[in-house]
Amino acid sequence: MDTTSIQVSFKHKDSQLTSASLKPSQGAYLSSSFQSSAVMFPQELFDEIADWLFDDHPSLMALSCTSHCLRARSQALLFHELVLSPNTNSPSSYIPLLEMSPHILTYVRRLRIFAGDFSASSSPRKRLFVHQDNSLGRLIHAVPNVDAIELMQMLRLEAFTAIGSLFPIIASLTVCTLSLRTIFLPTPQSLFTLLSYFPSLSSLRLHNVHAMGMASPSLDAGNILLTEISISTGMISSPLGVSLFKSAASEWSSHLRSLIIESYSARDLFIISRVIPQLPNLVTLTFKRPMGDISHPDTQQRLEAEMPVFPFYNIRSLYLSLLGFDSSWTRWWLSRLTQAAAVSLEYLAIDLQYADAREMQDSVAAWKDAEMTLMQLPKLKSVNIRTVEAGRRKI
Repeated sequence: MDTTSIQVSFKHKDSQLTSASLKPSQGAYLSSSFQSSAVMFPQELFDEIADWLFDDHPSLMALSCTSHCLRARSQALLFHELVLSPNTNSPSSYIPLLEMSPHILTYVRRLRIFAGDFSASSSPRKRLFVHQDNSLGRLIHAVPNVDAIELMQMLRLEAFTAIGSLFPIIASLTVCTLSLRTIFLPTPQSLFTLLSYFPSLSSLRLHNVHAMGMASPSLDAGNILLTEISISTGMISSPLGVSLFKSAASEWSSHLRSLIIESYSARDLFIISRVIPQLPNLVTLTFKRPMGDISHPDTQQRLEAEMPVFPFYNIRSLYLSLLGFDSSWTRWWLSRLTQAAAVSLEYLAIDLQYADAREMQDSVAAWKDAEMTLMQLPKLKSVNIRTVEAGRRKI
């Protein structure tokens, strides 16, 4: 019996995959000139093809229109994230999609909300972003599978107050990951009030988040039990950062397993070194993008005096992002890793960034010697050193 086939070509980055003839019928079939009957392939194979194209939206849109065996996975990748902003993507703009294809919004796993400008001088469209109609409530109920939310750009105190009515609506979602980026809070307690709306929260990520007032010795963290904290951009020594680490050392000490520090200084290391001993179950530690240079004699003398041995304690996985082998930070971490303090370390991953390919090649031999030294750590199972040229992907 004759069948109709559709010729499809999949392209991913620099490689061209072989064209295939797909038959749009029940199951996933491939027609071949070398055999007389159609061959059925497992659905997982077609899902894997779509996964390879996760960041190629034009190709994913083409796949979603090709065959039913490719449609579901392609749409899930296309609509993995939903963006709301007062300028372009208001909640009401998604209502037609909700009415025409309600199943699409069930694919949404991540919700990004740009708070925008809620000041009195802003346009009515911006100020009514939250209160404009019931569109936001309808949209939230249409995305029941969201488990990650990111709130961004609340630069005024009015913004936090105005968007506060959004939190009870979002509370209907089972959110496990909350990210706050470029936000100005009224007080450190405001952060913990916000966390109370997400009882299932396990991961908190803060980037350039600040609060007025001083750190309080006792802040109510509610019933939140965080297992991961990511903090960056000069927050560690701020009142908000101090309050956060106080809660980490008390309410969350038995649950916190992962700590991610981004854009850190020598002073930040002093603070972290005092927090780690109070986190007995912390097993994963990540340091990204060090700031400044610790090669200055005064800085090195203070580091040796106040922190002669870095307190790795129960850390089993350590991830470092550094700026080449000759960086003062790289040498400092290497000297601390080879101390007996890292007795529990099992996995080490280091990303090295170089100015050019020649600089990268010149340090290969040096890092081979360093790797041999690291392998002497008693429990170390894996060392993964990845290099990347500035402005390019990891290689």
